[in-house]
Amino acid sequence: MSIYVMSDIHGCYDEFMQMLDLISFSDYDELWIVGDVCDRGPKSMELLQKIISSKNMHLVMGNHDVWLLKYAQYMIDCKRDFRAQRADDDYLRWTLRNGGLITSDQFMDLDYHECYDIKLYLENCPYYKELTVHGKKFLLVHAGLSEEYMKPTTIIASVPHHTLVWEKIGLDANPFNDTTMIVGHTPTFRYGDEYRGKIAIGKNKQIYHIDCGCVFGKSLGCLRLDDLKEFYVPSLQPDHT
Repeated sequence: MSIYVMSDIHGCYDEFMQMLDLISFSDYDELWIVGDVCDRGPKSMELLQKIISSKNMHLVMGNHDVWLLKYAQYMIDCKRDFRAQRADDDYLRWTLRNGGLITSDQFMDLDYHECYDIKLYLENCPYYKELTVHGKKFLLVHAGLSEEYMKPTTIIASVPHHTLVWEKIGLDANPFNDTTMIVGHTPTFRYGDEYRGKIAIGKNKQIYHIDCGCVFGKSLGCLRLDDLKEFYVPSLQPDHT
């Protein structure tokens, strides 16, 4: 049995399936996805339904997943006359500026029970996960911590959900002395060309940034926590940078 982590798959279902083949993912393994399975990419609903149907795949909420959850009931309620409804500004920000339009269209194409299953699943997803693998402690969060919580005495359960899914964290930042952080949210190419399509590791090796920019045309990254081995699948999406 091995434990793997990925993040920010953003509807890149085909690359995700290639990664499962590459790591020979089995029923005995476990996968944690550190947020943002939806939006921007081509197959958000297909990806999400794959995760929901797999007992050994788990999602830690990201900001895009929060957007989907926020508007899931809204879309369920107005499925028959969706475009006649008045959308609020946050909804327009999600769909028009942050890649949510393809997600909302695909969600609307599902039947009522499929939509409700997705909403119920997201309502029960955690906003962080603490794991111990072979004696090594890991903290999985989508984005990071604000300055207020950058101290070793921070109790992660006390951190607001909004902070965990939105607050960007520095390349080398980790306030916890005995815990390795695994984060996504910020594509690693934004930390420098040397990290394009690669997992970025903090200088103290206490933080791993695993959003390798798949939806932006770079690669999908995966980290095996048992031995910190890295795996990569080239993106099938156009390069947007």
